[in-house]
Amino acid sequence: MSDDPFSDVAEFDDDAAYDWWRSAHPDGFVLAVRARKPPMLHRAGCREIDRGEHPGRLKAKGSRQVCAEMKSALRAWAARELETQGLIERCPKCGP
Repeated sequence: MSDDPFSDVAEFDDDAAYDWWRSAHPDGFVLAVRARKPPMLHRAGCREIDRGEHPGRLKAKGSRQVCAEMKSALRAWAARELETQGLIERCPKCGP
């Protein structure tokens, strides 16, 4: 990650690194990319994106979690990397 929180995103295959990022960035956001569903935006502290609580769902084929300090960085990433046509759902539990 560079020093530009508006464009920086990170993705972690390693659970420990992902957990560290979520703990170190409590005001950050995570975009949960889901198979056959629009991506969903969460606050970093949301329990719905805790890999320890939901290991099967969050590591299912086609699923990934992309982290950033700013929502705008995740929206830009999704526009570049996914064919979502701008459709990103918001988690109803954490309300990002």
